[in-house]
Amino acid sequence: MAFLEINRLHKQYGSVEVLKGVDIAIEEGGFLVLVGPSGCGKSTLLNTIAGLESISSGEISIDGKVVNDLHPSKRDIAMVFQSYALYPSMSVGENIAFGLEMRGVSKADREKAIQGVAGMLQIEHLLKRRPGQLSGGQRQRVAMGRALVRDPKLFLFDEPLSNLDAKLRVDMRTEIKRLHQKLGTTIVYVTHDQIEAMTLATQIAVLKDGILQQVGSPDEVYSKPANMFVADFMGSPTMNLIEARIENGGGSLSVEIPQRDRSLSLPVPQPPTSLQSYSGRSVVLGIRPEDITDLDGADPKAEHIAHANCSVEVVEPTGADTFVVTQLGGKEVTGRMRSANGLSVGADVPFAFNMGKIHFFDPATELRIA
Repeated sequence: MAFLEINRLHKQYGSVEVLKGVDIAIEEGGFLVLVGPSGCGKSTLLNTIAGLESISSGEISIDGKVVNDLHPSKRDIAMVFQSYALYPSMSVGENIAFGLEMRGVSKADREKAIQGVAGMLQIEHLLKRRPGQLSGGQRQRVAMGRALVRDPKLFLFDEPLSNLDAKLRVDMRTEIKRLHQKLGTTIVYVTHDQIEAMTLATQIAVLKDGILQQVGSPDEVYSKPANMFVADFMGSPTMNLIEARIENGGGSLSVEIPQRDRSLSLPVPQPPTSLQSYSGRSVVLGIRPEDITDLDGADPKAEHIAHANCSVEVVEPTGADTFVVTQLGGKEVTGRMRSANGLSVGADVPFAFNMGKIHFFDPATELRIA
């Protein structure tokens, strides 16, 4: 039995349905990240797990116990908020200990717990300060300490890093991952940042308009997106999605991409059975930027590399890589090249396509074909 189970969960506010039959299960010690655009229902889902929001129908179980009607204080959870929610008149140590004090834990045991958590988060030197004397990153550590000190069954994080600057966000992300690896606690984490999701999660749940689009490991969601929305949402830069057509020439399939003056034909190696029925039909071809490269930068382990000349429209150096924009099928397409490739805008140069990493989607249903 999974440690956290969410079955057929619906949540309505009047006539507005915010969550539409969500099913998710994670094992004990898992790190589930809920991602999706603003308004997709991820924070509402987290609040229903916490008991801060009632549910309209369905079931939520924690450690084998149905908690639908259980008060938040009885669910043995701890929550870390985006706003930190620290008491400004209390010291750091008092903020961390507050929950323990409310539960009647002795002063000696509180002090021991505070020191343990402070040492883990490297905030021992801050225990006497007040929240107003701390940086954003320090306040977030205190908020995490207040949750950790309770040793709950389940941790809930609601966009805890969104108020931090970019560098501090990366540092704190590493800190949270290190803590999870050390403690082995079960975590549900909400973010709109798909890079955060990829780096932290053992499982990712992608939501759109209250509907669960896909649940899987970071690799599954990234490498085998269930539909065009997941393909476009996960990854930075996002997957290139190009209108194309499947052609059958002498028993072998190719994907034809219309261009202004010609049609670009790329072979489809070992096409799956699901793609055979699309012969002569339109599809949406998906290919990630790292699978469109310069010739020398192509993956040496790739079995099927196709070459095609494309016109360079934009060159974006980022240091380690250079993103190059071209046009395919009337859409801007981004490739990821080596940093010292010498490409210039307007040049017509060979691009390498890793055909072993391509994806196909049905343009009508937007579901994955292969």
